[in-house]
Amino acid sequence: MAEIVIMPKLGFNMSEGKLVSWYKGEGDPVQKGDPIFSIETDKTAIDIESTAEGIFRRKFIEEGDSVEVTLPIGIIGGENENIDALIADVLAKLGRESSAPMSGTSPEVASEPTGEIPKVQKPVESNIMAPGGRMKITPRARRAAAEKGLNLAGLSIPGTGYDGGICEKDILNYLETAKVKASPLARKLSEVMGVDLQQIEGSGANGKVMKKDVDQAAGRAVTTAPTAETAPAQSAPPEFIDGKEIKEIVPYSGVRKIIGERLAQSKFTAPHLYFTQKVNLEKLLDLRAQINGAQEKKTSVTDYIARAVIKTLQKYPEMNSSLIGDKIYHYKSVNLGIAVAAPTGLIVPVIKEADHKSVVELSGEASVLFDKARNGKLKPEEYTGGTFTISNLGMFGIENFTAIINPPEVGILAVSATKDEPLVVKDLAGNKTIEIKPMMNITLTVDHRLIDGLLAAQFVTEIKKLLEDPIKLLV
Repeated sequence: MAEIVIMPKLGFNMSEGKLVSWYKGEGDPVQKGDPIFSIETDKTAIDIESTAEGIFRRKFIEEGDSVEVTLPIGIIGGENENIDALIADVLAKLGRESSAPMSGTSPEVASEPTGEIPKVQKPVESNIMAPGGRMKITPRARRAAAEKGLNLAGLSIPGTGYDGGICEKDILNYLETAKVKASPLARKLSEVMGVDLQQIEGSGANGKVMKKDVDQAAGRAVTTAPTAETAPAQSAPPEFIDGKEIKEIVPYSGVRKIIGERLAQSKFTAPHLYFTQKVNLEKLLDLRAQINGAQEKKTSVTDYIARAVIKTLQKYPEMNSSLIGDKIYHYKSVNLGIAVAAPTGLIVPVIKEADHKSVVELSGEASVLFDKARNGKLKPEEYTGGTFTISNLGMFGIENFTAIINPPEVGILAVSATKDEPLVVKDLAGNKTIEIKPMMNITLTVDHRLIDGLLAAQFVTEIKKLLEDPIKLLV
């Protein structure tokens, strides 16, 4: 029996999914468990496996398209199975006429006998209207148009999305086609001088508008001194903006943009408050050396810090909470996130039920998650659901830093490098001496809406005590 393939919802806040790649083409056989497509979530790319077997009969979106979660993006069925009723049902649920062509196909193609796999054709022209006279356009595409200052009224934009709808890449393609080719400096200068680039004939390669063209159009004298833009077009002259030579321009999008938006939301929504302690790691390093000498699996300093944080969260459970909407959630479970630098950006694998694990068990689970994170193989359940986060930059030699809270958590611990420093030591008789000790800075960031200064000070001081008396981490 044919089955609809939908855009899955992989997270609580996920409203859209972006198709990274198809692993199956129309007409390809599909087995249960086969990866059929990959989508981009807020942190990584996830392969989605098939829950049905048969023939991949129809795909409704292309690679790079973004659609709302739970919308159909394909159909898997028998090779000669009649899927007309299924298509009609899908269209009815979407509020569209059952006779409407699917995925931009022409009426002739849509009415072909379903014994053969229909060929998907891109629409020549879109702006197909949904019921009620509304343009068929995804929220992401509408947002892209607004950001670029594009007024959609009266425009005819080719749509390659589901049922001929307009998706984000259609907006970007339309803008790219419509805009005049110009160097960044020429474009900036035209804005300053109020010159319409559409009215300028470019002298650069392939008619590209250069700075001197804008100067001439504005009636200004063009300097005769040799510049990069006066070089022959075929030499690909360097481009400048505000006196800076440009190496490349890349879009601010994808995972990097999502991370930036989440961190900005956290920083400007939650009032951050910081508390720093200096920790003497002499005893911890000695204990770690003994444990590592007694077993094959080696532990890291981060493993002991994780255990210290977990025990402290158990002592001060107010720190193991979240503010979601107008409700405060206090958690019984400690799900500890540890930030990792992955190829696509910062990601926080989460050790679930960490309060039930020993240092060695934490070390083993963290190693597996870190490897997955660096290879982009984390599943959504492995980087969501955290209740507190650790960010350790000590391995990079960073001596002190503050971290931004990972929402909706209320705290994050920044861990810096261990460095030999002079420390005043008092003996039992009260005599003071200066000794060289391995010292490390830890900085706690809290959401001041929920966490007061006294609690934060007690929390970070308790972590310091545990790290300086590490035998308590093993009991």
